[in-house]
Amino acid sequence: MEALIDLFWSKYAELHQAIERNDAQATAALDRELDPLMLAIFSAQGRDAASIQAQFRFALDLLNEEADDRGCVRRNGHLLRMLVERYVAPESSLSANRRPGPESGDTAIIADATADGFLDDALLNRISDRIVVIAPGYRVFYTNETNARRLDVPRDELIGRHFAEFVGIHRFRNEFKPGLDRCFEGESVSLTYADQIDGQTMVIRCRMSPCVSGSSQLIGALLVMQETADRRRRPAA
Repeated sequence: MEALIDLFWSKYAELHQAIERNDAQATAALDRELDPLMLAIFSAQGRDAASIQAQFRFALDLLNEEADDRGCVRRNGHLLRMLVERYVAPESSLSANRRPGPESGDTAIIADATADGFLDDALLNRISDRIVVIAPGYRVFYTNETNARRLDVPRDELIGRHFAEFVGIHRFRNEFKPGLDRCFEGESVSLTYADQIDGQTMVIRCRMSPCVSGSSQLIGALLVMQETADRRRRPAA
């Protein structure tokens, strides 16, 4: 896996050099070589933790490298989602037979849905809270349906996009980024803020916790975002 990835980046660098030289023939030839290499990297089934980690690291590096190209971000986000579905939320883990009892709250469901390093999509989509996993690099790694509906963006189009797009640059830099960085280092963090949603002031409580794989490798930060109407008393006019 590492050899394929190293070869890709070598060819990728050559491609950009050819573009800078305005060498159309070399650019076309290198471009044709990169697609099969990318396909080989993403379609390979990792047999050990190192290979799987290398695939995810490659996907995130590619997202960051091509972050300015909207078309590439969508393509790379789709490829990242393919890895998520293969390793993090495989079909076998989305068992319809796993049903919480009537006494189970959303916290218990989330704990169950993220046990053993797997994100159980079926369970996470049954709760009303917004669930997001942010990878190192601050890009969306996973989102449940509730969050996608709130943002009015299809889930496939959320994967791979920078989290700052959805919370705002100022709030990201001053509030979310410090919390995410602490979370990537193993801490759990809570953040509460107010936001305007559909013309109404909402109080959003965001709980961040490390999200790790079954082999104890960091996937990212698991964010649980709960919204309540702002019931603070307004001053009289």
